[in-house]
Amino acid sequence: MKKKLIIKALIGFAVGAVLGNVITLFFSLAYGEGAKIVFDMQVEAMGKALAITLQTILSGIFGAISLAGTCFFDIDSWSLLQATIAHFVSVLITFLVVASALRWMQYKWINYLILIAMIAVAYFLIWLIMYIIWKQEIKKMNEELKAYKEREEALKDK
Repeated sequence: MKKKLIIKALIGFAVGAVLGNVITLFFSLAYGEGAKIVFDMQVEAMGKALAITLQTILSGIFGAISLAGTCFFDIDSWSLLQATIAHFVSVLITFLVVASALRWMQYKWINYLILIAMIAVAYFLIWLIMYIIWKQEIKKMNEELKAYKEREEALKDK
């Protein structure tokens, strides 16, 4: 379990670090600010090198926690609801901390409430899609298992 957690955290860190900068680049282009991997307010507050470094590290941490947090679903004694709540809370808190530290939004309660709602909706949609996919996979595996058992019984009867 520890090895799996560490591997997921390392992969998540790498993916998060890259995605954090790519998403910022996408938004800067979408809002007509030109190609930037950090926003001007970050550069003004801490300088370009530190802003890029901080964004890369914090985005990596978010990715690491998000992916490593999927290990909650591997805890046999936990229900799906417990694992989902634990993972959602860890993702939510980490994102809020990263968004605040990187000044992705103004410090107003309404902004935080909107962000929490957006994260909750996105999380729910991703969770629902994954649930449906896994439910279909389990159904397929059960059908294959049933067919296998029927073949085994037919062989025993001969």
